[in-house]
Amino acid sequence: MKHFLAVAAVWVATLPAPASAVDPDFAPLSRLIQQTKDATGHPSGTAVAVVKDGKVIYEGYFGEADIAARTPVSRDTVFYIASATKPFFALNALLKEDAGQLDMRLSMREMFPDLCFTGFDADAVTLGDLLVHGSGVDNPPLAWATAFSGLHDAASRRALVRVSTADPEAAHGTFKYTNVGYNIASVWMDTRFGAPWQTQLENAIFQPLGMRHTTARISRAQAAGWTLAKPYSMASEDPRVPLYLTKSDDTMQAAGGLVSTAPDLARFLLAQFPDARVGGLPAATILRSHQTRIGLEAKYQDFQRSGYAWGWYTGPYKGRTMLHHFGGFAGFHAHLSFMPAEGIGLVVLNNEDVLGAQLTNLIADHMYGLLLGEVEVTANSGRRFAELQAKAQAFRRGTLAKREEIRARAWHLSLPRDRYAGTYHHDLLGNMVVAPEGPDGLRIRWGRLEAVATGSDEADQVRIEFVPNSGQLLAFTVKDARVESIAFDGMVFRKTDGAAAAKGSRPAAASPR
Repeated sequence: MKHFLAVAAVWVATLPAPASAVDPDFAPLSRLIQQTKDATGHPSGTAVAVVKDGKVIYEGYFGEADIAARTPVSRDTVFYIASATKPFFALNALLKEDAGQLDMRLSMREMFPDLCFTGFDADAVTLGDLLVHGSGVDNPPLAWATAFSGLHDAASRRALVRVSTADPEAAHGTFKYTNVGYNIASVWMDTRFGAPWQTQLENAIFQPLGMRHTTARISRAQAAGWTLAKPYSMASEDPRVPLYLTKSDDTMQAAGGLVSTAPDLARFLLAQFPDARVGGLPAATILRSHQTRIGLEAKYQDFQRSGYAWGWYTGPYKGRTMLHHFGGFAGFHAHLSFMPAEGIGLVVLNNEDVLGAQLTNLIADHMYGLLLGEVEVTANSGRRFAELQAKAQAFRRGTLAKREEIRARAWHLSLPRDRYAGTYHHDLLGNMVVAPEGPDGLRIRWGRLEAVATGSDEADQVRIEFVPNSGQLLAFTVKDARVESIAFDGMVFRKTDGAAAAKGSRPAAASPR
């Protein structure tokens, strides 16, 4: 614990031009954040930046980007922001439409005239529908390939678009949050503009806004020597060990594929207020991106959601209109939010995915309460932070007990375990490899993904955690005492002989039809 107490909170504050004579006091919140990290015994990192009235008025950096190396979080620490990428991708599309280079009314049939879609009306689903989560289209294989396995190329991505289906849980015109719409849109935009979406964002947004530590390519961050925050989770058996699943160029995708710093993201929030005149992006396009396009009724922690704009949730917060988007992935939680009428915006980045999400919720409650002049904000925050600290301790105890229960689950395989080992192939998704693990286990690899299986209640099924701390079921098909295939989230990989396996793990460049 001595080490944790030695981790000091560092913040930089520049005075705003407040309406009152009293400047905001950020010190109580800084103490509460650090006290929470000390009390939980987990020094994962948190970066905070606040904008108001056209300038950054607070930056706070806490904990560590790399626990083993004791690398402190600073204003140059780069975090993966997951789905908080969506406002950037949607804005890029709007900028191109306002420049006359695309039309949000373009249908999927017009976008992909050479593909034959079945099960939904491709003439009705538009590019705009894809970007506001109202398409009614689903495509788990495309989402898994681009965000997780990394086994894809331009040809296989286009072929995967063809296997899009009607979403059984949401009809066309009904909001359902997924990554699929952005994935499909990026396949089309890559071809339409002759450059990958990563380059498009760099040219259209990062460079104009002076976001010098933001990229959609992990290789660029590594080559430049940027300090990349490592991913941690309080749900892990050992929360101090980074999660195995880290991002690479082939798993950075349009629905969640940026790394950035708190100061860079503060510049992006400042650009949401045209009066701030940051980067010279067209004010009309910025304001258009804030317009609600589809209605919904939802809540995430303290945040009410009544609509979705172009990459932003909209809804009331503390009696004001707020736009926000968060990003969650194994080992990370990101928060972008702003109140247009009040000129206030908040960035919070974490390299931990359980405590970080709840901590961020309380940081937002305090920060917005402080800047909006709420009475007793410090006392109320003190109570909520204390509750979170107690909750975190109970969560750890529950997590360890749950892991023991999972390990103790019986296996229900109908054949000897070594009969399940082998290579399983999918023409568009590459190879899944099952190998013996110890005397009675199975290890399963699929591109960037890897997991050791545990037992499941159903016959010839196993539980895996391709995504750390998130269980998924994998089912083997057995016929005539032979394992034929693996089914995973509706995707079927067929067991191959040695010759088929020798073709390699990359997907085949199947011809669209």
